[in-house]
Amino acid sequence: MTLYLSLIGFAFMTTITPGPNNFLLMSSGALFGWRKTLPHILGIQFGFIALLSAFVFGLGLVVDNRPWLVSIAKWIGAAWLFWMAVQFFRTAFHLGRSKTMPVTKAKSRPFRFYEAALFQWANPKAVIIGLSVGGGFVGLSPSMWLRALIISITFLLCGSISSTTWTLAGSYLNRHMSSGRSAVFLNLLMGILLSVTAALILSY
Repeated sequence: MTLYLSLIGFAFMTTITPGPNNFLLMSSGALFGWRKTLPHILGIQFGFIALLSAFVFGLGLVVDNRPWLVSIAKWIGAAWLFWMAVQFFRTAFHLGRSKTMPVTKAKSRPFRFYEAALFQWANPKAVIIGLSVGGGFVGLSPSMWLRALIISITFLLCGSISSTTWTLAGSYLNRHMSSGRSAVFLNLLMGILLSVTAALILSY
């Protein structure tokens, strides 16, 4: 029970604190609202639980023996995030010119479910959490299946609360910053956050 309470505290603190997922959810909530960001939220939970379960079942050992797998995942993830960032920068540029020129159809959009899920495998914070959980909470149960189930449910509950909180915070901004210069600023912010996240991925 003591170890499980430690897991709850660890799960809550790691999911509620700032990181790539939470920053992106806040920006997405501000740009697109809570409902359109829901697939992003669900994708994060599904992808992160899959990642955690993989580490519980020994993915850490595979990564140690084949570090090039991490490099491939990092470059693919970073390239995709940079591409997404360009779409937001383009949208901000077109919105900035909209007062004097015809507006091109917006290219920015919320993350899709599978995109958010796959991103967890290139998210440095998620990988570090997975490594910590996989090795630090072995004492929860001698059964890997039961251990993975306990960890997954705990992180699902804590992660859902934190993801919803950050998205609603962004959605609140959406009510006050959804047009004009505010929309340009939010698209630029999303593009910058994506670019910084991609750079951080490559730096690990």
